[in-house]
Amino acid sequence: MSNSLGTESPLASLRGVPATVVGGYLGSGKTTLINGWLQAGTCQGWALLVNDLGSINIDAERLRQDNGRLLELGGGCVCCTLRDGLGAALLELARREVPPAHVLIETSGMAVPQRVASQLLLQGLSLSRVLLVIDLERIEALWHDPWVGELVQQQFEGVDVLQFSKADRLGAAEAERRQQWLRQQLEARQRESTPPFHSERQLVRSDRWLQGEPLGRQQVLAWAAQLGPEVLRAKGELWLADAPEGPVSFDRVGERVSLAAAPSRPWRSTLERRGHLVAISRATAPAPSWPTTCPAASPAPSLIPA
Repeated sequence: MSNSLGTESPLASLRGVPATVVGGYLGSGKTTLINGWLQAGTCQGWALLVNDLGSINIDAERLRQDNGRLLELGGGCVCCTLRDGLGAALLELARREVPPAHVLIETSGMAVPQRVASQLLLQGLSLSRVLLVIDLERIEALWHDPWVGELVQQQFEGVDVLQFSKADRLGAAEAERRQQWLRQQLEARQRESTPPFHSERQLVRSDRWLQGEPLGRQQVLAWAAQLGPEVLRAKGELWLADAPEGPVSFDRVGERVSLAAAPSRPWRSTLERRGHLVAISRATAPAPSWPTTCPAASPAPSLIPA
């Protein structure tokens, strides 16, 4: 279809392409799920739109091209970052000679998936499904949280598939109890009027830190231990002195801290040998402190759009 001026939409090549939206609160396991699909070969010919390209587990031999915004993989699969927004990522895909067979979007942990799905429909894509990943270990606490509870509840709106994660950290009976509890909450919520929506920018701030020198493992763990509850999520890849072969994954969700024992992949080049962290905090919180590499050099955090 052309517009009234006779010019075709720049997204015309994506019209009718099926799309899947994967949502879920911070640390729920969205990236773990997508990495599993990648490793199983489910996404052949797909375009993956993700918030952090560094979080996608891509073997070096599968990588065909990396220009910072786009990762080209074997089998016709491509990964594109959402750091410049959904519209910019879709334009990047529309410029390619061959349109993707499917578009898979990993939303921000503070986004409402239904709103992302609505944007896709407005751009002419065909919505296949909206999937929500739910952290069973934390869902009750998040549901009642005075700061983000309403957002967490709104994330269930318009969802087709519920994917539970972290159930292995609970007993079978407790996992079933929490699923039953969630069903009751969702049924009760359907009978209530919809409260006003608060945007991601109103709720959180996002700060980024780049690491230029190696860190000690204990330095990182000590830094993570002193972070307060106002830091909702921190994640990234680090250059550690005891693992110089490649970046080591770091993740903090609530009070849970995970620092991988070994690099997730080798450095792609010597120029890439630097770490990065992203911290997502309450909007009213100050910028977080960062691990110190040496007394003379403490990189200042920079505020980036949430």
